[in-house]
This record gives sequence, C-alpha cells and structure tokens, in this order.
Amino acid sequence: MKSHFARNLACVLFSACILHSAFAADHAKDLPPHYRHWLNAEVNYIISGSEKKEFLTLNTDAERDAFIDTFWRIRNPDPGSSINSYKDEHYKRLAYANEHYGTIGRDDGWRTDRGRMYIILGPPKQVVTYLSARNVRPMEIWFYQSPSLALPPFFNLLFYKRSNSEDFTLYSPISDGPVRLVATLEAMNDQKRSLDTLRKSLGDEVATTAVSLIPGEPVDLGADTYEPSMSSDLLLGEIASLPDNPITQEKLDQNRARERVTTSVFLGGESASLSYVCFRDDRGRIKLSYLFNMKFADPSIVGTRKDGTNYYDLTLRSDVLTAAGKPAYSQEDRMTANLTPAEVDVASKKRFAAEATLPLAPGNYSLVVTLTNDVTKSATRLRTAISVPATKNDPVAFSGILAYRRPAGVPDPQNQLPFSTAHLRFTPLGAQNVYIRQGDKLPLVFQLWLGPGASSSQTSEKVDLHYVFGSIASSRNDAVQSNEVVDASNHDQAGNLLTGHTIDTSELEPGVYQVVLSAAREGEQKTAYATFNLHVTPANEYIDTWTAYGPADPGGEAVEDLKRGLSAEAQGDDIDAQASYERALSEGSGDMRPMDNLVALLMRKQMIDQLAALNEQPIFAKTAANPATLLAIAQALNKNGNPKAVVHLLEEQISLQPPNAELYAVLADACQATGNASRAKEVRAMAANLKQ
Repeated sequence: MKSHFARNLACVLFSACILHSAFAADHAKDLPPHYRHWLNAEVNYIISGSEKKEFLTLNTDAERDAFIDTFWRIRNPDPGSSINSYKDEHYKRLAYANEHYGTIGRDDGWRTDRGRMYIILGPPKQVVTYLSARNVRPMEIWFYQSPSLALPPFFNLLFYKRSNSEDFTLYSPISDGPVRLVATLEAMNDQKRSLDTLRKSLGDEVATTAVSLIPGEPVDLGADTYEPSMSSDLLLGEIASLPDNPITQEKLDQNRARERVTTSVFLGGESASLSYVCFRDDRGRIKLSYLFNMKFADPSIVGTRKDGTNYYDLTLRSDVLTAAGKPAYSQEDRMTANLTPAEVDVASKKRFAAEATLPLAPGNYSLVVTLTNDVTKSATRLRTAISVPATKNDPVAFSGILAYRRPAGVPDPQNQLPFSTAHLRFTPLGAQNVYIRQGDKLPLVFQLWLGPGASSSQTSEKVDLHYVFGSIASSRNDAVQSNEVVDASNHDQAGNLLTGHTIDTSELEPGVYQVVLSAAREGEQKTAYATFNLHVTPANEYIDTWTAYGPADPGGEAVEDLKRGLSAEAQGDDIDAQASYERALSEGSGDMRPMDNLVALLMRKQMIDQLAALNEQPIFAKTAANPATLLAIAQALNKNGNPKAVVHLLEEQISLQPPNAELYAVLADACQATGNASRAKEVRAMAANLKQ
C-alpha cells in the first residue's frame, strides 16, 4: 500500500507541470514561430500557468510583444536599471544548457533533465560524478544551496543513466529507488538489496542520497526495508512547480504593483510616515492598525472623469516580512469613492492618510507599505520595523497609545474596521508621532492588557496611571506630570481594558514634546510604559488630515486567523500557527487555504496522527481540496492502517473535483485494501481513461 501511494504522490507532484506543458503545446501551435519558440523553448520553465494561459489568449503581435516586455520587466530586480540581470542570467543558463547537455548543433539541451534543472536553479555549488563504479549505473550528484525561499536551504539532485546510450535522468527516491541505480541482476526489483549494492560500491553518503535528497534528514541504511523520503519528492515537485509557487507569485505580485506605477515615481520616507497600534479582541487575538500618513497635501489624489465628476482611486499594499526578511503574507486594500465639489476642495488642502489592519502573531516584523495613486499611476513606498508584543505573562501592558479625532468612537459591531477596539471605531490622528495645533485638546485612547491574576468583573481592581510630558529640547517648559487611578474590574474575558485620557495643549508652546505613560497594577512591582512624540504646531498652521480605508475582507475572522497563522509560521512559532489555522477552519468559511497550510505544517513536523485526523473536517464534504492536500492526508491514514477512511475521504472529494487520475489511483488502492475489488477495478478504469 505504501509504495502504491508514494508512487501516486510523486505523479501528482509533477502532473500539474506536465498538464501546463501539454496545454501550452496544444494551443501554441497556432502562434507565429518566433512566439511559439519563446513560449515553448525559452521561458517554458519560468513562466507561470496563469501567464501562459494569458499569453495564449493574445490576438496580435503587438499584444504579444507588450506581454513579453512586461514579463521580463516584472522579474527585473533593479527596476531603475537599463540592464535586466534576471533576463541576462536566464539566457546565460539557457545557452549553457543547450551547449553542454544537448545534441551538438541542435540547441536542445533545454529538453534534458540536467538542462531543465540548470535553467531553473542555476549552476550547482558542487557536482560529483560516478561514471564507472562497480555494479552501478553512471550517476551525477548536484549539491545546491537553495535559490528560493520555496525550497529547502540545502538539497541534492541525483541524475543517472538508464543505459549508456541514454541521457541522464533525474532520480526520485520514490518513483525510481535504488533499483534504477544498480546494474546487476542480483538485486533486480529489490530496493533493499539494490541499496546495499549501492552502499557497498560507493559508500554510505551516496546510499543516503539515494534515500533522501535532503542533507541531514534522518536515514536508516540498516533498516530491514527500503524507506524512501517523501520530502525528496515534495522537493522535486516544488522545483517543477516553482513558477506557480505562492512565494514566487507573491514576489511577482509585488513587482506587478510596481509596474502599475508607469511613471516610476516612488517617494520614500521623506514624503510619508507610518504609525500603528496593536489592539486585542476579547479572545486575545491581536490586530495591528496602521496609519500611512502623507507629509504634504497632494491635490493629484483627486481625479476627474470625462463627465466632470471627481473621485479618488488608491491601492494600499502591505507586505509583511519577518525582521530577517522572510515573507509572511501580503494584503491589498482598494480605496475608491466619488467626491462632491466641497469634498474636493477639502481634499486639495488637507494631507492624506491611508488606514489598514493586519492580523498578526506576536513578533518583530518588517512592513513594506506601497500606496499607489491609480489616477496618476504614481506611488509612495515606505519600509518600517513594527513590533507586536507577546504579553501573556506581564501583569499589565499597553496596546500602544492612539490619538484620535473627536467625536469619540463610533460603533463597529464586528471590530473589522481599522483602529477599532471593544466594538468602537476611532478616527486616528497618529500613534508614535502625533501632530496637533497649539490650543487644541488631544484625546487619547488605549487598551490596558491585564495578565495572569486579573480579577473577575465583580471584584474591584485598581491600575495606577502616571502621565509625564515635556519638551524634548531642554530649554522648554519643565515636564508636566499627572496621576490617575482606573478601575480595571470591567475588563473583558481576555483581560483587555479600554480607557483614555485628554491632554490640554493650550499652555504648550509650539515644539516637539514627549509623552510617557506608565501603568502598574495595584500590588504589583512591575511597571509598563508607553510613549509617543507630540508635535505642537502654531495655531494658524494647517495640518489637517483626511483618511480613507478599504472595505473589510469578506472572509472575516477566518481570513484573519489564516493571516495570523502565516505570520506565526514565518516567525517559527509552529504551535501558534497550527492553532490559528485550526481556528480558521473551525470558523467554517469554506476557504481551503487554512487546510492547505495546516497540512503542509503537519507534514513538515511529521505529525502523522493529527494529519490523519483532518479527514474528519466537515469542509471536505462541500469544498474541493488541493489534490496534494488530499494525498498527504491519505498517506497519513494509510500509515495508521485506515484505508477505509481513505475511501470515504476520496469518494467524497472526487464528486466535487474535476477528474483526476492520481486521486483515482490512490482511491483504487484503498478500495482494494478494504476488500472492494469491483470498485477498485472501476476506479482504475476511470484513471486509465483519463491517461489515454
């Protein structure tokens, strides 16, 4: 059973790539030769399925030329340069592959397995060749340091010759196994004996590579049976589908957003600033709200249609990375609306600020924000460090301090809008840096996060707050201090208490001040601190701001928990990531992304029992799943000796999916294992019909 499943899993990993190639070949025959060659022989290993499909729908050479130009431009790591280093490197690899791995004079090296891997991955760090070892077919082992975050940090590729007259073939520990590598009849069709032959002839290191292409993965060469590494074939599948990998697509999406800025106007930190707060909900989940504030009024944000009506059309892109630069997720918020003449007059004078929310797990992040004005095709980009605190063990902590515009919070029952907390939405002025005219009152709002030992709502509990604000310049006024005691007994079930304060600036001279707020729970020694800079401007200075934000994600809490899971996994917190993915599934949105990410995480952690238990998730009864996700769960069920559950899962799913030969093959094996030979025969026939 295991070998059948493993072989079918290897097939499904490569099938997507093969189907894309077949689709392209069928539809590309009508292209002019120049474009057909570009699609099938030049970029066939680096173009995504969606790009290929789009290219084949184009009707004119002008459209195709424009597509090709954009194709290379969005892959250029230096958009301001006239030299496209990505394109140059690709064609160098293509030329090398054709020269070294193909037939002389035919430029067909790109068709070979070695040529394909060289074009996709570049030159290996090391190549070891075994051409005449005893009882072993000619082999090469290529060692790579990963060129992509989608692949393991280090890995090997093994190529072998089926016969002396054939070219080198890429090796799979599951689909091939050691029997393909040995040339003696003594071990024919016996994987374990073939592995022993390989080990005797070339040593443990080569034998280990035949079992697993991932250096450092545990391999027991002395085991009684041959146990191939599934992660190796997952690696080969990831390489084959690298153009469609979410990480690759995320990078290209970022560059496409860059391409929308046709005038290539990118203004940096001198034109914008960013401030943020982290509010917790009553289940303890954190959502960061940020304000991307333009430092100058920009009338060009307002566009005029042919009929004379006015509008704005903006896209706010948030790219969340860890502090080390590992991508977590990206989010786009579209902000567009019509404007009355009065609103146009106001917008032309005020500074603009865009708002967004980002569900995040605790950790330190690098946030790249790009605000694109789709009216003028220009953009402003800012990169900044943000920190989401983990406060479970602190007696008290701050959410951060938000300065807001009156009136006070307006109802937001779902807490889905930016700068919402306790079902109230506050219109932000700023957080880490706040600008206000002299004499204006400054209302502040913040959450106190009470840690372990928070009393019930029936018991009074006090928190001492201490405010200090004074000029950063030493020659300014002496610091002003005030104290306040708040009753914390009405905190919510997560220990959140919403409170606030108002600062009177009438006695402050124009300048920059620092506001420091400290909090201590009654009876606790540990004190929490929060601070922000207050910029007081002359009373006659116009610093007003208007803000906009996009609609709430229709996925609601399920999408928010998915994003928390992605950020936790990027931070290396697999426990929090798993919990977030499971919450997203329990919220029943019908979105398969949490399931796909949860399965990938459990596979990586080799948590077989939990992986097998996912077959009971109700989402499988109504939503088609990724075939790779289904096969991973099926393998876990088979390892636990439960082919009956495999049958139930796949019978349920094949009614929801397009016909899939690989799923039929695994279902047939499971039916056979449960004694239903007639159904197994029927399903195998269905698979065979698809392959014809």
